[in-house]
Amino acid sequence: MIPNKDDAEEFANKAKNAVNSGDYDGAIADIERAIKASPRSVPYHLIKADALYRKGDYEDALDVLNFAETIEKNNPELLSLKSICYGSLGKFNESKIEATKAIKADPNYPFAYYNRAKAEQYLEEYDIAKKDLQKYLEMQPNDPDAYMDLADMEYHEGDYKKALQHVNTAIKKDKESTDAHDLKLNILLAQKDIENYLKELLEAFKDTEDFKYIGTLVETLKSVGSFDTAEDILKEFIKIYKDEPFLYDALARVYYDQDRKDDAYRTYEELLKSNDDREAKIYWFDFLLDDGSYDRLIGEIEKSGLKDDEVLEIKYIAEDQKGDHKAALSTADDLLKLDRTPYNTSLYGSQLRKLGRLDESIKALSEFDDDPDVAYELFLAYMDRGDVHSASKYLKTSIENSEDDDDVISNVLEGVSKMMDHSDFQSVNDFLDGLGKENDNLYILTEAMHAINSGVFEGYEKGKEKFLGLDEHKEEVCEFANNIVELTEGKAKAFLEKFIEDNCGENEMEE
Repeated sequence: MIPNKDDAEEFANKAKNAVNSGDYDGAIADIERAIKASPRSVPYHLIKADALYRKGDYEDALDVLNFAETIEKNNPELLSLKSICYGSLGKFNESKIEATKAIKADPNYPFAYYNRAKAEQYLEEYDIAKKDLQKYLEMQPNDPDAYMDLADMEYHEGDYKKALQHVNTAIKKDKESTDAHDLKLNILLAQKDIENYLKELLEAFKDTEDFKYIGTLVETLKSVGSFDTAEDILKEFIKIYKDEPFLYDALARVYYDQDRKDDAYRTYEELLKSNDDREAKIYWFDFLLDDGSYDRLIGEIEKSGLKDDEVLEIKYIAEDQKGDHKAALSTADDLLKLDRTPYNTSLYGSQLRKLGRLDESIKALSEFDDDPDVAYELFLAYMDRGDVHSASKYLKTSIENSEDDDDVISNVLEGVSKMMDHSDFQSVNDFLDGLGKENDNLYILTEAMHAINSGVFEGYEKGKEKFLGLDEHKEEVCEFANNIVELTEGKAKAFLEKFIEDNCGENEMEE
């Protein structure tokens, strides 16, 4: 039954409350009942569009707003929400157009100026964006986000003095904003003002109590050899935050980096005496893993009785690293029983492959063969089987389906170098030609692998000339070669090592 108009207002109020509490599906269900009773109520359509926008359904929100606009044109709130939706879709020209319409509809509607400024900021039209933000701030002077945006633009234009002024204002308006403190730290680094950078790390922690700032402070001090200062700071913080595992872990790693292994172990013992909860144990387990103390780690995990996915993954890595693939397979099976994810499946298939059970590995992995982690494991399994054609198909899938740039780089370097060891020049070249080139980094990487492929199969000198041709500056090519050599293997690695030895020594660089 369609509710009457009084009921419709009740459903609209329920929908507003649901939006505020984050129940967007509930809000949409309620507001649709209100819309049935009053289909030409623009405020009801705005509530629905807002819920869809917050849910991430930007296209659907725009459909609702476009319909509402046929009922009421020149509604600044409606046009402003359209601007936000377009901005969220990365359509910044359209976002700017809708914000401009909202300003024309009501020159005193502040958020239209802000939305237009954000679109202009993304379009790198900084001068007019800053004017719009100043207009917005005349009406909304206490919004820290606007000062953040001003600071960010000044930072990108290299005016660090103005950027600092604006970010300091943003911090005054909202001291707990980690985004504001992070931007201030970046500005200070750009100015090479290390003294104030270190002071800001302490101020950021004081304002936010986010321990990441203490971690950054400690790492910075370690990088310049100030281990004693890092140790003293952490000890002072431990006196205040006596049960905070992060601080003990950071202190233990300061000791460890100085080869004071006994002090590091003693610090973890002190932690576990004062705080024996799961988080503290995870820090302890991670340290043992990094230390390579695999047997002790596995014993500590079993003693703890913890069997959640994070702990099991740590145990799995330890078993895999020590070469106990039967135990790692069993742990991977336990992970699958907890959660049958593509990642856990890739761990399971990996251990089957390492045990030589290739058919079982391929069968297990085929459940999620479009997943990049699983596809890479299938590549390795088919390579072990000697089926380079099938292997290359899954290597391409792993590269093209990955959203992580680091995974793409490692899969190209490791995967293609394996292919060079088991295939021929033309097959590798054809594979590289078949990779998408829309990503600049991937394009450079595939060109580098083309050069290495020539060096492996057509002769070292030909590969060297192609590799040097990647960039007009030899030092940049050498830096690139040094960065990627550790991720290659076999013939590809041998070519790169020879290239670095012949072309990247001090004498060659001077020439």
